Amino acid sequence: MEEVAKHTSKSDCWVVVDGQVLDVTSFLGEHPGGELAILTFAGRDATEEFNMIHPPDVIGKYAPDARIGMIGGGGGAVDASGASSGGGAQGGIPMEEVAKHTSKSDCWVVVSGQVLDVTKFLGEHPGGELAILTFAGRDATEEF
Repeated sequence: MEEVAKHTSKSDCWVVVDGQVLDVTSFLGEHPGGELAILTFAGRDATEEFNMIHPPDVIGKYAPDARIGMIGGGGGAVDASGASSGGGAQGGIPMEEVAKHTSKSDCWVVVSGQVLDVTKFLGEHPGGELAILTFAGRDATEEF
């Protein structure tokens, strides 16, 4: 997410949706809800808000070329050119980085090889915050 957070302008806009890093710069002017709807989430994970109002196939249908990688997945970390910048043994965010995000104000977990920033979800988790915080900064695949 560190690299994604650098792309927050109308001329260079990246967002994350369901673990996918999307360069939506060229799509801003075409977005039916207006540029501001996307720019509000520039450089951040927009998954929760995006999924509330869009069908699952909308990215592939309207912005198929926007996908440039995955957060913590096989796409690896991405640099400013969209090229893989390495990271863990299989690309992506290394566990050393995940292990730094262990608080209520900054909580990451790994599930099935994907790094998830669950900070905003903590208060909404049906099992309570502690159920997630117990695995903050760690791989929670088995428990999940």
